[in-house]
Amino acid sequence: MPSVKCLFAWLTMPALALLAACAHGSSDETRSEAEQELSTLYQRTCGGRLAQACFEQAERLRTGDGVTKDVARAATLYELGCNGDDVRACVALGVLKEEGRGVAKDEAEAARLYARGCERSQPEGCGHLALLYGEGRGVAKDAAQAVRLYERGCAGDDRLSCNNLGVLKLMGGFGVEQDVAAGMGMLVQACNRSLGVACLTVAREFDQGVRTRKDARLAASYFRTACGLGEKDACAFANAAVAAKPELTPVTTPEEGAKLEEIRAMCETGSGVGLGMACYVMGTAYEKGAGVAVNPGRATMFYQRACDHEVPEACGDVRRMLGLTADGTKAEAPKQSVLQSLQLDPAKTTPEKPKQSVLESLQLDAGRGSANAKPTPRASVDRWKDECRDGAGEGDACARLGDELLGGSSGLPVDAAKGMKLLEEACMKRTASACARLGSLTFFGNGLLGVQRAPLVGLVLLETGCEARDGGDACHVLGRAQLNIPGRYANAAKGMQAFRDGCFNHEDPESCSRFLRVTRQLADSGPEEVRADARRSIPAIQAQACKARVKGACKDLDQPLPKDTLRVRHLRADCDAGDPDACADLAHAYQKGDSVERDLEEELRVAGKGCAGGSTQACLWLAKRYSEKSSGGAPRDLEAAFARAEQACAMKSGDACELLETLLREHRHLGADAPQVQAARARACLYWSASWRERQCAK
Repeated sequence: MPSVKCLFAWLTMPALALLAACAHGSSDETRSEAEQELSTLYQRTCGGRLAQACFEQAERLRTGDGVTKDVARAATLYELGCNGDDVRACVALGVLKEEGRGVAKDEAEAARLYARGCERSQPEGCGHLALLYGEGRGVAKDAAQAVRLYERGCAGDDRLSCNNLGVLKLMGGFGVEQDVAAGMGMLVQACNRSLGVACLTVAREFDQGVRTRKDARLAASYFRTACGLGEKDACAFANAAVAAKPELTPVTTPEEGAKLEEIRAMCETGSGVGLGMACYVMGTAYEKGAGVAVNPGRATMFYQRACDHEVPEACGDVRRMLGLTADGTKAEAPKQSVLQSLQLDPAKTTPEKPKQSVLESLQLDAGRGSANAKPTPRASVDRWKDECRDGAGEGDACARLGDELLGGSSGLPVDAAKGMKLLEEACMKRTASACARLGSLTFFGNGLLGVQRAPLVGLVLLETGCEARDGGDACHVLGRAQLNIPGRYANAAKGMQAFRDGCFNHEDPESCSRFLRVTRQLADSGPEEVRADARRSIPAIQAQACKARVKGACKDLDQPLPKDTLRVRHLRADCDAGDPDACADLAHAYQKGDSVERDLEEELRVAGKGCAGGSTQACLWLAKRYSEKSSGGAPRDLEAAFARAEQACAMKSGDACELLETLLREHRHLGADAPQVQAARARACLYWSASWRERQCAK
């Protein structure tokens, strides 16, 4: 393997204001006097707190920053600073001794100085010492020790260490097992620390496609970065790339720039549920050039930070940005990014959910049941735990489980932190309900749950939900947030766009109603320049609102209400595919009759299917229907009502246990002290939400 000595480029430290004593000593004393009276000069110029000043003056002398360049004088002051316990000066002096610049060449002494810096948490010292061990200069050659020192230096973010260790891992060398993913990650880290040769190596990997996938876009971007850092070999490739397809300078308003900076600060210094999402947004911004210049290296690092804070999608994006698939092999083509200009892309496909049949052993008929059924049915919340698998599984299950944890329902204690984390993970899996719930909590805050306001994160989450399947509710909340909230987060144009997306993309009745109402207001009393456009838009919005079953819009158009909406059609498909929770939601929609025509027979059918599949809510729904004196034509069936109430109560529904208590007292004529009644009441208090328990279960 060729020497990597040429990869080193010293990172000049910024010159701070110098103390007068050190400045005087460096300008008035001659070099020979300094060598003869080193101890005295140290006391005069660099004693105690002045060691830093001598290091800074030495940096200026070494580079000619505002003074006449004098490497020999710099070496003297580095030595003074090192004797004053400034380990940066020790490492800098080691570089001059290793190269023989300004002082006699002494690689053994350089190694000693590097070791002193490395041991005192100066990662640059580790990187330089590793290079000496790798080449056997000044110390005995020891490849294993070199690797260990590179690892220590890179862990401290030393760009030389990250670059050289990255090359070893990328190609395999010094006994290091080839690991393309790790190698690319370290090279990108070094590139982000402005080491041009690292950017050039990454560019060539993407250009050649030998160890990673071939990606002309990423190659061109890294060639441009390397050229800008002085790597002349990269400039020809960069110029060709610009001629073929120049990267546009991002255009952003001051408000958007300020918003992005707050998100960056939240990622770099924040904590809690929003940190991972904020880092994810910054990664996408740098990948897409949304408000900042395209920088795939920084995008990768922000994605990595998001991955470290348990944003699952970010982990895949890290490997994608490194040219790898999830299993570490090179990919043939880049994956579509989850975010697009700070918004999540809409889900293109809907994964089919597995059929649930947890109650098959009960042999329960969809319409009737036996009150003597002994096997205890499984509660929905227990099924969600299995399906969610602490966020690694199905998004819908995580969303529902997260809601239960926020409320302390179904026998679970309130756990706001875990509940919000599950909602965040579900949102990242395109579960619109989770994005809407979490977005509302973070945008508005919630004192009872201890959720601080984080409006920027809330807006991103709501945008995420609005773009997802069945995201009408998230669009509606997003529109209200940006249209009605005073202050810096108000944005009427984006609020109107959110209502439009909810109405036209999701057939959401609330979004359509708001969109139509605000458009009419603009047509009547808005600014003159928008009135005409608003008037022209009203017919199309009315037609779409009618399609979303907004009764007033259909009446104005003299059109009948459609049979159903897009969300109901999705629920029906999911219910037919075996999702019991979709069946429960569909039964609720039939009962309300606002997004679908009321159909009692179909309501009972899908509720029965959901109950048989393991939905606690569907079983409760049936119990209520069969217990009512008049349910719109449904026959009252107390035997079935008892069976379903007992079943739903056993499945941890507080409302079902309360209904069972009522049925026992009213139809079995049991008193309040009867064991069955007391047991039902006790279970209701166990399964109700924490806030409801406080009001209803004090005794």
